[in-house]
This record gives sequence, structure tokens and C-alpha cells, in this order.
Amino acid sequence: MSEFCQCGYYPTVIIPGIGQSKVELLDNEGKRVKLAWPLELDSKELLRRILPSAAKMIALRRDAGFTDILYRELCKALSPLASARDGIPKAQLRVVSYPRSLAECSEDEKRFIYRMVPMEQLTQVIGESHMYFFAYHSFGQPYETAKELHLFIQNVKQKTGHDKVNIVPVSLGGSISVAYFDAYGDKKDIHRVMNFVPAINGTSIVADVFEGNIDFDDPKKVLEFILDRRATDKILSFTKILPKGMGKKITETALSALRDTVLINSPAMWAVVPRERYDALREKYLCDGKHEALRAKADRFHRAQKDYEQLFKLQTERKVEFFTICGYGKKLAPFVKSKSVNSDSVIDLQSASLNAFSVPVGETLPDDYKPVYKCGEKSHNHISPERVVDAGAGLFPDTTWFFSNQIHDDIAYNDVALLLCREILTNEEF
Repeated sequence: MSEFCQCGYYPTVIIPGIGQSKVELLDNEGKRVKLAWPLELDSKELLRRILPSAAKMIALRRDAGFTDILYRELCKALSPLASARDGIPKAQLRVVSYPRSLAECSEDEKRFIYRMVPMEQLTQVIGESHMYFFAYHSFGQPYETAKELHLFIQNVKQKTGHDKVNIVPVSLGGSISVAYFDAYGDKKDIHRVMNFVPAINGTSIVADVFEGNIDFDDPKKVLEFILDRRATDKILSFTKILPKGMGKKITETALSALRDTVLINSPAMWAVVPRERYDALREKYLCDGKHEALRAKADRFHRAQKDYEQLFKLQTERKVEFFTICGYGKKLAPFVKSKSVNSDSVIDLQSASLNAFSVPVGETLPDDYKPVYKCGEKSHNHISPERVVDAGAGLFPDTTWFFSNQIHDDIAYNDVALLLCREILTNEEF
């Protein structure tokens, strides 16, 4: 395990989710301006800029150019996260990184990391000297991030003296792990993978947003997905006096600004388009003669995602062990057309479980359903007690745990899941 560290535990590298890494916006001199992500939205300034047009709209009882101005100002507010048509960020950004163990982090850094991933039970066993947090740009380029992760792991190995590490991909981190194994799986640096609600095959939410399959009947739910709650409340505070239909139109405008400014040119967001929906969206957005470089990046990831089962099986031949924790029984975000898909409210169960089969929320498997036995043992029963999930269809059914009615973000407070994670990452006989 290690030439000079006799602790008996492999170091652990956390690959966090979409909202768990900080990215700073820099000026031309490389000085920090503000946080680009999570987005620091100046809601007061946004309202100041749109109020004159809003007043005109209300007075004339029609749009009167208001949504054009709203679109422009929202695009400006979201611009720190924008990428060019080649998928490279337009702004000068810097990831707030932690190229050192948790033991070497400041108290503020530790508080932030533990708030993002409350792994105290794990560090009590392996020690903070063996816990690392890999921060990255959530809207960046998966293969560039994979390269950074590879270098990060080399640093961990050098510092700890271990020949391998364990990784914990969380949510979007699951997509990063696909790119990592595709590009660097042959390096044989990984011992165990502890997937935590991973977006291995993306999420239908992003595909629905790309397609425009959105239900705008409840503007608040859509706007809160794009903006913070304070900005949403302020924008909607005057909806009662808006001309008829403007609430829906404002929401459509806000989502268009997010899609056009942040999502469409982000290789990372293309990485969370489910593989079965990629080709149609690729044709819609990336075959216009303006996105060749971005298309090449998205295609590279899609090839790996399309065959991730074979990619991961190859890793098992290299002695990598895979474990997964996922949630089910919840509908997706209420504003998407795919909301009945069985999920943890953010990630489709099919994606998070590495291809387990499930029926839509509210349904059960039919009486004549024939179970799937990917494990090869027909004596096993992989059907959930309420006959909703067939775990046997998943890639690693015997090392995948399903939590009923588990909400995506709340997995961090699931003591059973956290204890399970600790056991898997510390007990070689598990």
C-alpha cells in the first residue's frame, strides 16, 4: 500500500459536485473581483437596470421591450460563467484550490470542505492527513479537469507515499470520473471508487432545459433554479400588477439567458446530457458550423459516456473496485417535462445507479416483469421491496445501495450513507 506510511488506509480524494467548488473572477491584472461561482448576483443592481423598462411595461400593459432588456441584463449578470464557442471560458477565472491535505488546510478551509462533504466520520479513522478535496470549475472542460485531477492524484501519492488513492465522485463529480478513467485509467492509480449520487449518465434536467421542455406554469420554481431566492422574490414581487402572461414570459426569458450564456457552450454541461439524448441535441446546437471545437470536446466525452459500462469493467480488470450510493422515489425538478422520471430530485436513478431499471414515480413493476441478473446469480433478488427498482440491471448490483425517498442534496445528512462510505473506504474486507 505504501513504502513508508504504515497507516493501513489509502488516502481519499473527494471529487465534489456542481455547487461545491469556488471559482473567482479576476481582472486583467489577475486580482480577485468577486466569486464567479457560486454566482454572486447583485440583485439590487439588476433591479435598478430593469425597473425603468418594467415601469413602461406596466404602464402600457404590454411587453414594450422589457423582456429584451431583462434578457440582456441577465446575460450580463451570468457572464462570468460564459464560455466561447470553443468551450473555453471567456473570463479570467481562478479555482479556489486545496493542493494539500485537510490536515494542512486552515480552519476556514476545513469548515468549508466539511460543509460541502461532511466526512468527519471518515477522517476520524484515516486521519485528515489522508483526506483531500479536489476543487474544479463546474462549467469547465471535463478532460482538462481530468488532467488536473490526474496531477492532483500524483501529488497526493507523493505526499502520502501511497501507490493508489480512493476517490469519491459526488454528483457532477461522477461525470468527471468518466473523463478521468477514459484518459488516465491506464495509470492504475485508483484503489476504490465510492460513487455518491453520481451523474454518470448525466441528468434529464439539463437535456430538458436544452430542448426547451419546460413547464413555466410556476415561474418561482424555474427562477430559483437560475437565480438565488432573494433575486427571485424581488423579480416576482410585482407579478400581480404585470400584464397578462408576462410572468411566464419573464421566466422563459430568464431560462433562455441561462441556456444561451452558460449552458450551451459549456463542455461540462454537455457531459451531463444523458447519452440517449445526446445525438439530437448535438444536431440542434453543435452542427451549425460555429461550434466545431466544442463539438469535438463533447463528442469525445460522449464516446466514453456511451460505453461507460465497458470503461468501468476495464477498470475492474485493473483491480479497481466500484461502490455506489444513490437515491430514488423522488420526481425530478418540478418544472421539467421529465419530472416523473425516478430520481433523487436531481439525478435520474438510471444515471446514479449505473443503469439500474426503475419505473416512473408512482408506478410499480408489472406482475409479469422479468428481472435482470447482471450479477450472473439468478438466486439473487435485486427487486426493491415496493417493486419500483430492479437493481439487477445495474452494472454493479452487489455493491450499489439504494435509499428510498432520498433527496439529492440531503444525502450529505444521511448518517447511514456516511457510515457506509466510511466502512467501504476503511475496511478492505467489505
